[in-house]
Amino acid sequence: MNRILAGIIFFLFISTGYISFLVHERQQELQKLTHYTDSWSAAQLVSQYYRFESLLGLYTIDDTMNLDDVRMRLDIMLSQSDLIKEGDLGRYIESNIAHRELAVKLENTLSFLDVNLEKMNRSALQAYLKKMHTLDAPLGRLSSGALNKDVNSINNANQKIQTLYYIYSATSVLLIILSAILGVLIFYQNRNILRAHLQVKSLAEELQKSKEKLQIQNAKLEYDVYHDSLTEMNNRQLFWSDLNKTIEIAEKNHDSVTVMLFDLDRFKEVNDTYGHDAGDMLLRQISDRLVSMSLTSDTLYRLGGDEFAFLSSGLTESHAVSRAQKICEFISQPYTIYNTIINITTCVGIVISDTERRSDYLYKFADLALYEAKGEGSGKIKVFRQRMLEKLQESRTLEHDMALAIVNKEFVVYYQPIVDSFSQEIYSYEALIRWLHPLKGLLSPDSFIPVAEKTGMINEMGKAVLEIACREAACWAVPAKISVNVSPVQLSSKAFVGIVLSILKETGLPADRLELEVIESSLFTESTTPMNTLNKLRALGVKISIDDFGTGYSSLSRLSKLAFDKIKIDKSFVHSISTHEDALNIIKLITGMAKSLNMKAVAEGVETQEQLKSLQALGCDFAQGYLFGKPQPCVNEEIRNGQVVPINNRKTMP
Repeated sequence: MNRILAGIIFFLFISTGYISFLVHERQQELQKLTHYTDSWSAAQLVSQYYRFESLLGLYTIDDTMNLDDVRMRLDIMLSQSDLIKEGDLGRYIESNIAHRELAVKLENTLSFLDVNLEKMNRSALQAYLKKMHTLDAPLGRLSSGALNKDVNSINNANQKIQTLYYIYSATSVLLIILSAILGVLIFYQNRNILRAHLQVKSLAEELQKSKEKLQIQNAKLEYDVYHDSLTEMNNRQLFWSDLNKTIEIAEKNHDSVTVMLFDLDRFKEVNDTYGHDAGDMLLRQISDRLVSMSLTSDTLYRLGGDEFAFLSSGLTESHAVSRAQKICEFISQPYTIYNTIINITTCVGIVISDTERRSDYLYKFADLALYEAKGEGSGKIKVFRQRMLEKLQESRTLEHDMALAIVNKEFVVYYQPIVDSFSQEIYSYEALIRWLHPLKGLLSPDSFIPVAEKTGMINEMGKAVLEIACREAACWAVPAKISVNVSPVQLSSKAFVGIVLSILKETGLPADRLELEVIESSLFTESTTPMNTLNKLRALGVKISIDDFGTGYSSLSRLSKLAFDKIKIDKSFVHSISTHEDALNIIKLITGMAKSLNMKAVAEGVETQEQLKSLQALGCDFAQGYLFGKPQPCVNEEIRNGQVVPINNRKTMP
């Protein structure tokens, strides 16, 4: 019996020792699992990448965002990239070929952005973002794989501990029978095991919560990537993705692809008048209306700012135009914002193509149609035509030729006299730019000035005209004045005053002999630069004339702010002075207003003696037109030599 008891005790002793060893080993495993470094590190790395990707995507579509925010997020990503090379996560990645390849791609992507971020524009970043999207799914699988690995490890450890608990409980019964001491030991061991079990259970619950939280965050990040934060509409990124998918499906089904671009007319005025909060509220209301249209087979997007897009397939041109009209009608209904009724319209550009399958070309064609629609006024709808592309190509060719023309000095100045309405003596000359094109010959300013203003080349062109005109006028024996037209672009430059003073000094022309002609629209803008520029020039002695008066939106109060020296009456009123009483009354009003403000009135486009007599009767001070001379490459010799002769007494026109 004693031998049996001794044997049992010895067996139990060995069993107890072995089980204690197993418990200790399981506790060590649990201690390692409490760090959950694989899943946690992977989740943190993936979460930071998604955040960086989302921020980079928002930067490419939001011009107000600062690049420093993107750089800071990139630096955070770079600081965490070491996690994939060391520790438990590093060992986990090294254990799998796919994970090692993913780590290399991620490191290369971040390294490329680290070097080239500040060098890349928004378009380049947008293109590179598509490459970054290819890492989203593999990173998700990496995070899920690490999490599943840890969960499986915990479950296995928990199952082992549960089995060990049952074995040890059975053994404890024998120990209680054999010895109180053994029972006490079993009690303590059992308590340790139970504690470990609860720890594992708590850890499993924590990991489950972390998993659910990560899934929610991933879903939100994925939503934010493809939806506009202000209106919650589909965004530009999703537009390009859907456009490519639509093209693929349409090509298989031999359908047409329809792309519409539309932006709001005078939306900037809403922001300027009512504030950006009101503008944001207006955009949200517009998006709600668009969504409420229930275009089940079609998709609407907000591309950014006040620009929206529509995407569909299989539509005919008439159906597409009808759909665009419906959208315009929905948008044009009045809006109530802050107890204020706001009306707004939209222009639409449409492209319908059965053959073109390049997404960027379809977008460009729709944009060309939109540009032409906006050029015709508010609420216009235009369908892309080949002539629009040809017009764009002609414009680009003109830009190229114009750049060469500035270098080759192909621009020349023609001069047209401005005479005293009563004595008909030459008072001044207006300098008019012409382009001696090597292939097209002599070109009028109407054919190239708009392009020059758009490209900014008007600054160099205007400077050249001003210099030529001042140098010519400085040589005249008769000190007639010289008038030079100034573009709104030139007036918007703070350096323009310095340019004028430099030319006057270089040519030796007195400031009071120079007259600058400006149009109404260039002055009455949000910027104060044009007005400040003209005030400075006028203080130096330069005369200022307002050109084409009557065609803009000037008021008496606005005119009085600058106190112009002359008002030039637009030729459209002069041509109708003999046939339309309204034109006569307008000219009478302008001349009277000029006299009340101590200004001189100049009538443009005078071609007949009858027009001149009417202007004389109205008290118009000066006249300009074909009646007195067409624009010529040089001034009359009488001005050069010092003899002043009335125009009507000359044998030849200047």
